[in-house]
Amino acid sequence: KSSKWEISALPCSALRKEMRNPDENSLYVLDYASVPDSDKAKDLKYILKKDDFLRAVADRKNEINDPAELLMNFCDYFGSGVLKEGIKPARISKFEDWLYSENPGSSETASGPLPEGCPETPQADSSRYIIPENGWDGIKAGKEYSFYMMYTEVQIPQEWKKKSGNVHLNQIKQTFQAVAERYAAELNGRLWIWNEYGGLILFPFTGKTCTPVIMAVKLMLNRVLISIEDFHLHAPVNIRASMHLGTTKWHARGDTGTIISDSINSIFHLGTKYTPPDNFDITEEVYLQLNSGLRELFSNAGIFEERNIFRLCKPVFIE
Repeated sequence: KSSKWEISALPCSALRKEMRNPDENSLYVLDYASVPDSDKAKDLKYILKKDDFLRAVADRKNEINDPAELLMNFCDYFGSGVLKEGIKPARISKFEDWLYSENPGSSETASGPLPEGCPETPQADSSRYIIPENGWDGIKAGKEYSFYMMYTEVQIPQEWKKKSGNVHLNQIKQTFQAVAERYAAELNGRLWIWNEYGGLILFPFTGKTCTPVIMAVKLMLNRVLISIEDFHLHAPVNIRASMHLGTTKWHARGDTGTIISDSINSIFHLGTKYTPPDNFDITEEVYLQLNSGLRELFSNAGIFEERNIFRLCKPVFIE
C-alpha cells in the first residue's frame, strides 16, 4: 500500500531483457525460489553485476548461503523473515537513498555533471532544517535559519604567550582571523562570533551542497603554507576546526549576545573540548551531507554529547 510504488510480475526468463534498459525509478526483485535450479547461479551472478539501478533478491526459502555478498554488491536482500513481515515502502526508500549515496556506479550519481563543490547527497534528510531563500540576501535578523557552523582557532603554546608581547599576540589573532575570513569567503561563509584566537563561521544551508567542508580541509592541508606566508613563522601553527549543521536565530555580528541556541552550544563544545589540535571534526549531521568520496576522508572519532563524530584522516606534513 504505497502511493509511490506499484508491483508487477514478470517471468524469470524476462530478466536479461528487462535489465538491458532498466527503469531507474523501479526496484527489480528476483524471486530466487522461482528460478530453476539450473539457472540460479547464473541469474544471481547476472543481477549482482548490474549495479547501476535498484535491485533486490527475495529468498523465500533462505537458500542463499551468503546474503552479505549481495549487500556488498549494492543489492538488497529479503529473507523469509522479512518477507513474512512485509516489505514496507520506507524500507525501499531507505535502500534507494543508501544505494545512490554510497555506490559511485549508480545511475543517480552518474547521470550528469556534478555541481560545483560537493555533489548532492540524496539520502541526507533536509526536511528538518530551515533553508534560507537566496542565501545571505534572504536572511533576516531575528529569524531562525539552518547553517553549517564551523568553529576554528589557532592555538598558541603557553611558552609563546610568556615570551611574546601583547603586540605580537594581537598580530597572531588578527592574522588568523584574516586567514579564516579569506578562506570562508571563497565558499560564501562569514565570520560571526569571534573571541581571542578563534571563533564561529556560518555558511547558509542550501540542502544541496556541502562545500563548507572543503574550506576546513584546505585550511588543515595548508597549515604549513599559512604558517610561512601569513604568520611569517618558521614552525607550523596549530590549528583545529570543527563543523556542525544546526539551526539558530540570526542577528548581525556584534549583536549576538542574547541568542540562545543548542546548536551553537554544541559546536563550541565540540571545538573547544573534544577536537584535538591540528584536527578537523564533523558531527554526524554534516557527515550525512557528504558524498561517498568525501566520506572516505573521515573516520569515526567516537561519540561526544550523544553525537557521532567523524575526524579528517590526518595528513602527513613535511616539516
